[in-house]
Amino acid sequence: MIHLKRLSRLKILWYKWYFRAMSNQNEFKKVLLSPPHATLGKKGITEEFILHVQHLLKKYKIIKIKMLKSIATKKNIRGIAEQISNSTNSYLLDIRGKTIILSLKKISKGN
Repeated sequence: MIHLKRLSRLKILWYKWYFRAMSNQNEFKKVLLSPPHATLGKKGITEEFILHVQHLLKKYKIIKIKMLKSIATKKNIRGIAEQISNSTNSYLLDIRGKTIILSLKKISKGN
């Protein structure tokens, strides 16, 4: 009898974790289809931009940032993305062209 109660608690915890993970993946998919939350322009990564991104992360949890051609080249996109991620204490989820997706929590992209 004790084992059944423990098993049911474990199942409940697993289901909570699973649905939370699925919710995060659905949020990721929504962000992919939405317009960008912020645009990185020719001024580059300034203190004001970092504060704005931190505010957006607190509000939305997962955000999309688009970089203009003037700032991003094929060679430096990953470096810029990692610099923004490190400055805002967030996780870099995805880089697609000149668009990056950041999150407060580390989640998998899903399928």
